Amino acid sequence: MNRARILLYPLSVVYRVVIAVRNTLFDGGILKSQKFPIWVISVGNLSVGGTGKSPHIEYLLRLLGKLPEYKNLKFSPEHTAILSRGYGRNTSGFLEVTENSTAQEVGDEPMQMRWKFKDVHIAVDENRVKGINKLLEINKDINLVLLDDAFQHRYVKSSLSILLTNFHRPFYEDSMMPTGTLREPKGGYRRADIIIVTRTPNELLDVEKKMIVKKINPYPHQKVFFSSVIYQDMTPVYDAELIGKKITKDTSVVLLTGIANANDFRKHVQKAAKEVIHINYPDHHWYSLVEIMKMIDIFNNVQSEDKIILTTEKDAARLHQASITEHLEKLPVFYTPIQVKVKDEEAFQAEIIRQLGSYQLYKPIQRV
Repeated sequence: MNRARILLYPLSVVYRVVIAVRNTLFDGGILKSQKFPIWVISVGNLSVGGTGKSPHIEYLLRLLGKLPEYKNLKFSPEHTAILSRGYGRNTSGFLEVTENSTAQEVGDEPMQMRWKFKDVHIAVDENRVKGINKLLEINKDINLVLLDDAFQHRYVKSSLSILLTNFHRPFYEDSMMPTGTLREPKGGYRRADIIIVTRTPNELLDVEKKMIVKKINPYPHQKVFFSSVIYQDMTPVYDAELIGKKITKDTSVVLLTGIANANDFRKHVQKAAKEVIHINYPDHHWYSLVEIMKMIDIFNNVQSEDKIILTTEKDAARLHQASITEHLEKLPVFYTPIQVKVKDEEAFQAEIIRQLGSYQLYKPIQRV
């Protein structure tokens, strides 16, 4: 343990105790979790970020839309909602995410999902209980809510709880904040119904998967799955006429990222490009005009004729600020969308059907 970790260790112990007490109060029923008369799927992690929660929410939306009708399970976009905290927004309370919303108002990831899923109800509220109630007031036909980053939000009783953990830094090898990235003790994983190891290499061997499952040590009620990232074709941030552009071995890339872990993305781009100049910021970073102008200077000083600015889909949502757009819209600025794919998808789908089909929906008391 290095000197910094030694100095921070007492804070880590205090934080662990506080969170452990909170979890004990929920486990003992002193703090209450509210049930709803709809299905609620929670997607989250034990760490502060970097597991790909939003891409997995998007994956679930696509998968649920393909589910065969089973018992009383039938999901459609117009009856489905996503509720997020809206991390990094400059507002508070409940807000619907519309086409006219901005990332500043609702957060970058909810705005990103609004662009993709036109018929799904999307909202933000740091209080998930109030948020779900508000969604049901707006549309009583909603029968499924996906909670983004809500594993620690125990005031809501989930029908299905999905825990994500990063292949490169699994929770069982991590430690509590601030010496590590865990938001709660490792034992919190026992609350999950499904555990997904994310960002796994495509060439991961079955024997390696078995070793990881053994280290996770799942409870009998838990299933472990593995997912990987699939990078899509680049998309222009501003100029639609640039669509179809490809990175080649002659391309110089100025890579702009403000995500929890950009290592995989950088390596992906490095495999295809001539050179990559990486400008990296913290997760959900709001770019200032000064930072954008510095990046433009770096781009202008690149000698190659074949050069682009590349960012992530989440970052692209934060580049649609008027003060920034006017300086970037004439430049070749692209983002790379990603999708995730759960390996053994049929088994994963069957487990979702089993879990949701066996969950007893709460029926509120009818008062007369």
